[in-house]
Amino acid sequence: MLTASSNPSRVSSSSSFMALLFPRTARPHPDVRGCRLSVGWPILGSVTEVTPRTRRTTWLDVRAWLAGSVQEHSLLVSTLTIGLAWVGSVIGIALSEEVGPRPWLIAAVVVLGLGVAVLEVLNAWAKRRADEAQRGAAARLGVAVKDALRPVAELMAQMPGAGAEDRERLLYQVSQQAASGLYLLFEVDGVRSVVYRLDPSGDVLTHLAYHGRGETPGSFERRDDPPDPAFEALVQNRTRVVHDTGAEPGERGRERGYRTYIAVPVVTGATPYGMLTVDAPEPHSFTETDVAVAEFTAEMLAVAFATAAPQP
Repeated sequence: MLTASSNPSRVSSSSSFMALLFPRTARPHPDVRGCRLSVGWPILGSVTEVTPRTRRTTWLDVRAWLAGSVQEHSLLVSTLTIGLAWVGSVIGIALSEEVGPRPWLIAAVVVLGLGVAVLEVLNAWAKRRADEAQRGAAARLGVAVKDALRPVAELMAQMPGAGAEDRERLLYQVSQQAASGLYLLFEVDGVRSVVYRLDPSGDVLTHLAYHGRGETPGSFERRDDPPDPAFEALVQNRTRVVHDTGAEPGERGRERGYRTYIAVPVVTGATPYGMLTVDAPEPHSFTETDVAVAEFTAEMLAVAFATAAPQP
């Protein structure tokens, strides 16, 4: 029987998302439909609607653009600040050595001093605004993930008291909701999320549910020469992220219509149940945030699979 090794890093990496989804104190639900995060995710008001919002440019947009430009060229701004300060000190030395008043030198020192002050204030303001934007993006991401995966948690809550047939039915619904939720969260062209189930022999992964790109997902069969990357990840209980399947030996993603993927084992303890994958046709489509959300979803699926398993 196939067994999986324990991987504590998987648990710690998804714990922050557990805190976002289930906070200790309730928070008001902001109207965030139509907004977009810098990480490339839509902010969802519900899992069934994504409404883009078009509006005129406002002063807030100008401030955001200015802050982003300063942050992007922070090295140049710092260099200019140092340069102006140095020029000002040189002029100050020259002024002290001159005999008699030199109004133009005094004016130059004042202007340079003001320039240094303005650049320093601008740099500090841009950094503060970037930090605030990052905190706001994280909060909105928490709302989006919670909304997308709320149906999964509600279905899982029904499983412990259900009979064997009902648990199996609920497991399929949980898997379908998880796949649909990830599809809505990942703003990637041609994305597809798939929940795979490991057969009793431990040799074949077949899809239980999927959502996204039209091609029906294929199965993964365990092989030894060369080893199948999916089964290697499952046995090691480690997330596998391939940014470009064309650059990885042994990968057959291009034959199956995708060039990049995230594969997260669905494992409880040492018992493997399946695999969660998210793939896309363009290389380098996913971010570290995408990986963390996929890992958290796989943790939820592992609980559902364990609950649906035959009881002793």
